[in-house]
Amino acid sequence: MMRVAIVQEHVDPQRGGAETSTLQMARHLAALGLDVSVVCSAAGAAPRGLKPAARLSMRQIPCGGGSRVARTVRFVSEADQLCRLEGFDIVHAVTPCLSATVYQPRGGTYVETVARSVARARTPVGRLIKRIARGFNRRQRLLLLLERELLTGQNPPLVAAVSDYVRRQVESAFPQFTRERIHVVFNGVDIRPLPSDEAVAQRAAVRRELGVAQGRPLVLFVAHNFKLKGLGELIRAGATPAGRQVDWLLVVAGRDDPRRHERQARRLRVGQRIKFVGTKYPVEALYAAAGVLAHPTWYDPCSRVVLEALACGLPVVTTRWNGAAEVMQAGRHGEVIDTPADAPALAAAIARCFDLELACACRADAPLMRERVSMARHARELKALYEQVVGAKTGRE
Repeated sequence: MMRVAIVQEHVDPQRGGAETSTLQMARHLAALGLDVSVVCSAAGAAPRGLKPAARLSMRQIPCGGGSRVARTVRFVSEADQLCRLEGFDIVHAVTPCLSATVYQPRGGTYVETVARSVARARTPVGRLIKRIARGFNRRQRLLLLLERELLTGQNPPLVAAVSDYVRRQVESAFPQFTRERIHVVFNGVDIRPLPSDEAVAQRAAVRRELGVAQGRPLVLFVAHNFKLKGLGELIRAGATPAGRQVDWLLVVAGRDDPRRHERQARRLRVGQRIKFVGTKYPVEALYAAAGVLAHPTWYDPCSRVVLEALACGLPVVTTRWNGAAEVMQAGRHGEVIDTPADAPALAAAIARCFDLELACACRADAPLMRERVSMARHARELKALYEQVVGAKTGRE
């Protein structure tokens, strides 16, 4: 039985989609007959729908105390030591680990993460300030160095990129890295759309609770990091002439603090067109209630929420800075815009997605889309990659 260690410093699903993805991925790998150990520093409660698996275990490394960067240093060092001592067949690193045989930067490369953070600033001076501030982030500097050491060393791992966007990131940041060692294993999600009769009932119930007429266009935004995922830009889009032309209501779901954006909405006189619902509703119910998912992100290696929406047949508006856009056909699954900063283009794209023909096409494609973006498919492709690594290792011995 192939023994696999998945190394990720944090796996608390309350922190966001990438960590939920890792746990779902581990469960599917275990279901394929692999012996999977998730090596982490702290584990939160299992996310809804994550069932126990016989071949899945959590290996926690105590790293409490000290600064954040000190905790990361301890984790990376001890995780590397544990993986070498236990002789796993595959060390699948999500957090850079020097014993990795497969590296999967589920959050994209750290080089691109920094670059896209800086890009959010609106002026050259603002971008310079952000770049300098990032230089003082010692933990991020450490992870940048670890990633560089991992991918420029003498025996680098294979890279499992969750989108073609991430593949391009690796090629751009590490031009000396052998391109044949980069494999796109497109991201996956676990999502089961509500049965049609339940979806209709949930749509009616959610809209009734929100005080929204059944025929009124509803735009859904789901994120835990409102700023990065473009909520401010989305609110500005609603205030443009194109945004006011269609009287859509924006429903914002997620754990982030809404106060800053509530003030922005009042200032732009669109406060009455936005409802912040936190985590009150199951996301499947919100997908059923909405007409469009708006995800004008500044950076997403491959957004889970976009994949979930598409799998449920909900049209999406997102940006080219999102790897999930690679499975979308413009005019059929939604729209992809160049930048979140172009508020008129964002508003116009949302308006186009309320077209009945587009909505019907997106729903018709949902069954095929669910297989294309499923976590089960993702795990199968990873297993094939693992077998390639083990076969190459055996051939050398």
